[in-house]
Amino acid sequence: MLSQDLVSSIFSDLSTEYEFNQVIGCAIRFFFRNPYESTIIVDKNARVQYMDKASERFLGLEPGGAKGMDIAKLVPESALPLTIETGVPIVGRIFEVRGVKRIGAVYPLKIKGEIVGGVGKIIFHTLEEVERINNEIQRLKKEIHYFKQKEQSEYSSVYTFDNILGKSQAINEAIENAKNISYLNIDVLIVGESGTGKELFAHSIHSASGSNKPFVKINCPAIPFELAESELFGYEKGAFTGALPSGKAGYFEIASNGTAFLDEMSTLPLSIQAKLLRVLEEREIERLGGTKAKKINFRVILTTNIDLKHLLNEGKFRQDLYYRVTKAIVYIPPLRERREDIPIYVDHFLKKILHSFKIQPKAISDEVMDILYNYDWPGNVRELINVMEQIIIKALHSDVISKEHVPSEIFQHMDESHKTNQTYNSINIKKEVTTKEKELIISALNHTRGNKRKAAILLAMPRSTLYEKLKKYNIEFL
Repeated sequence: MLSQDLVSSIFSDLSTEYEFNQVIGCAIRFFFRNPYESTIIVDKNARVQYMDKASERFLGLEPGGAKGMDIAKLVPESALPLTIETGVPIVGRIFEVRGVKRIGAVYPLKIKGEIVGGVGKIIFHTLEEVERINNEIQRLKKEIHYFKQKEQSEYSSVYTFDNILGKSQAINEAIENAKNISYLNIDVLIVGESGTGKELFAHSIHSASGSNKPFVKINCPAIPFELAESELFGYEKGAFTGALPSGKAGYFEIASNGTAFLDEMSTLPLSIQAKLLRVLEEREIERLGGTKAKKINFRVILTTNIDLKHLLNEGKFRQDLYYRVTKAIVYIPPLRERREDIPIYVDHFLKKILHSFKIQPKAISDEVMDILYNYDWPGNVRELINVMEQIIIKALHSDVISKEHVPSEIFQHMDESHKTNQTYNSINIKKEVTTKEKELIISALNHTRGNKRKAAILLAMPRSTLYEKLKKYNIEFL
């Protein structure tokens, strides 16, 4: 148990006995019985004077069994001896207890400047708790950022071509193509896998043509089917139950003299695609419930991560709309097709995330960089950002990011890809061998003018084997 002298020294500044008994007494009970944190107090010789019951049970000790024991024997990685020796508190340190990684803090106890012991507390019982809290913080940050951006300007572009990273020929060709198209008053289709940065290109194309004009983003998959027409084209008063008395302008109308950005437009239903075609061809809209068409002038930027030809063949995309939107196409290559850009992204987002987390700079080992370079990144840049955040959280208290900080899913995916490639290569090799064998048999039969006995000798195989091969490859030779 904790000695009375030590308790008294901790709270020596209290002015009255009432305060000590009524207020501090309650705080002390919570401090020592707090079910959310573990507490250990040692004397100046690093011998345990108090340990909470949960910690005793975890260490396999009877109640009170820890008293008088050397903390270094109970918890070899404990920093209490060091903080008693130096007088310096250590907060947020990761250490291991019985194979379980914990995050804790240790503080020296002083009386009149002299160190008389130390207090150790476990702040987080698992690293997952830190990750959960960090994810929640990031979620809140994103929400705040979203509302700030919306408040500043709901319909404006944020990025320019200067924000697009990369030095590969593939990304430079995409940027150059997008820049050339941005100078023309034509609609644009941006094609690329999920996470390649299609929205970044859309913002940049608009910014290059005049960033002071409205940039209206339309997230097509998020629009409910039954509201798609009213959201895109607007509605007149009384158009349907619940409609605003004054009516409402649709996204296209709001984008007048600017840009309407249809993100993942391939998800739009066929009925809306027909109306979209009219908008693109005639540059006019008709509100739901209205009787008059209204001329509008705007550019349309569309994106898709699905092959529109495939949807066209399935009857899920209109042919006339397909030919209308595929005049000016910007193709954004996936990361696996421009691996030389991966180190640039890793370095950029490492610095950016460390800055946002307010963490000191960290180095990345060559081994980790090789892993990230050779990974296929099916989720592209969006996945890379997510992985870098996971890595930094795991390497919170390390100066160098090493292999152990890389998420296991990366290695699992690489193993599966390797097995798939091996299987694919094996199938290809077998196919090549079969084709070559068939060609050799036909060549031998041609050489011997169809004499199977001579052909078998020429092929160095038994005649019975030759007959089996002829049957297997369905070779008929008279």
